[in-house]
Amino acid sequence: MSAGLRTGRESVEEIYFLQQHYRMPTRLLDWTTSALAALYFSCCGDPDVDGDGELFLMDAYKFRFPNSVPKSRRGVATSRHPEVGDAIRVISEWKDETRFPDYIIPVRPDSFERRVALQRSCFTFHVPNHQALTKAENPTLRNLRIPANSKKPILLELRLLGIDHFSIFGDLEHLARFLKEAHNVT
Repeated sequence: MSAGLRTGRESVEEIYFLQQHYRMPTRLLDWTTSALAALYFSCCGDPDVDGDGELFLMDAYKFRFPNSVPKSRRGVATSRHPEVGDAIRVISEWKDETRFPDYIIPVRPDSFERRVALQRSCFTFHVPNHQALTKAENPTLRNLRIPANSKKPILLELRLLGIDHFSIFGDLEHLARFLKEAHNVT
């Protein structure tokens, strides 16, 4: 269905990362290398509905891997790494889930798509036996609470720093949203 919206040259891995960025269910969890983008995502939404925000941070190079994982497969993989491709093919080719690795894979995708590049995206690929990221997988994992009543003032400060709907998403829909908010148009 998306063929008319894509170039047609995307790999299976690139399509999988696009699915995550456009809210399709995947085994990926979004992260960013930009602290300001992370703060934006922690504050966006309706504070009255969503309540407090949370900002998670970690050193992606400090993941703990089982001893059985060769050193060449440790660290942050690219989306072109064979291990990432193998894990995605388990899903795209409807293969046996026991073929997933037994650990979370930190992934930095190629910046093949505007939104991925603007958000300085990176991901963790979660497998059935490790659906949640904990300090057991990465001891540097931390979280900070953003009080609901601080979200709006933080978003205003971020806008002054050039972090807003348009700079994060880079499309016409978010440009229109930014302009309506900036000029108080409903």
